[in-house]
Amino acid sequence: MAVAAATELRRIAGVRMNSAVRLPVVFPPWYVHRMGLGLELVGANATWVFEHDRIEINYSSGLGHPRLLRKLRHRTIPYQAISRATAAGGDGNPQLVLHLRVGADPLTEVAAGQLSDDTEPHRIELAENQHELAGYYADHVNDHCALNPDSAAPAPRFLVEVDRSQRRLKGYDGEAFFDGSAVEFQWHPDASSAKHRAPRRQHPVAELAGVEWAKPGLASGHLLLVPHGERADAPPEDNARALMFGFGYGGTAASLPFAAAVLAAIQAARPEALDPGNADGRPALPAAPQPPRESREDILATIRELGELHQAGILNSAEFEQKKRELLDRI
Repeated sequence: MAVAAATELRRIAGVRMNSAVRLPVVFPPWYVHRMGLGLELVGANATWVFEHDRIEINYSSGLGHPRLLRKLRHRTIPYQAISRATAAGGDGNPQLVLHLRVGADPLTEVAAGQLSDDTEPHRIELAENQHELAGYYADHVNDHCALNPDSAAPAPRFLVEVDRSQRRLKGYDGEAFFDGSAVEFQWHPDASSAKHRAPRRQHPVAELAGVEWAKPGLASGHLLLVPHGERADAPPEDNARALMFGFGYGGTAASLPFAAAVLAAIQAARPEALDPGNADGRPALPAAPQPPRESREDILATIRELGELHQAGILNSAEFEQKKRELLDRI
């Protein structure tokens, strides 16, 4: 019976590989729903770890993968930041895609739909025989979204963290420096005379309303700091608040995280970020609910269920021992 069950589970799809028998390992519905155990979904471009209140995304680091994802390395996506999930792929490899709420992620806001599919940070590509698995996980994420009555509404504040540490960005006509509180430009000799004549080169985030990022191309793209109030901007090549890209400068892997860090700092510097509500009068989104405390009996029952998977060959010894130790530590 155990062997038959294991065979059926393997037929559906694989989540991890059993190093001993080299067969794809999958988990039945009662086990996959225990997302607090840190189950991994391994794809070609990333590994997603499902926790009780978030999805941890670790991007593949091989040279064949997009530089942006290798630069990001890791992202934490709270379920509160997700509007929905979809499974796609058609006749090709299946994909699981997270669609984030408007205003939940500074990186997504700055990108503004300009990224190609292969650089999309919230997409995981699975093996060609894992269509059912992609659909199953999409359903699971959507079940979480259904618990949030505001999942279809814009987020009142950023819910996805980005790195706001000091950074430097090289552009075509100058360089930008960000220290967490202000952006400073240093212009190259061949920058426009309008930029060299500009009286200010440092722009505190408290004086900014936003950031505009135009994807770098062969001879195009820019980073533009948007001030409060009306805009009467000169074109980017003559705008003292804009850094030009192109000709190998300002690549997406460097410029997009830079712009996202500045945008996150702008929001954090707003007075409403310290108040219970925001500028639109909407209350701040409550903190993620804590999972119910598991009883000793629940934990022991889970360990017995893991033991059955181990005996059936679905979990190898190392995986079983690791999860058992994690569960015993909760008692």
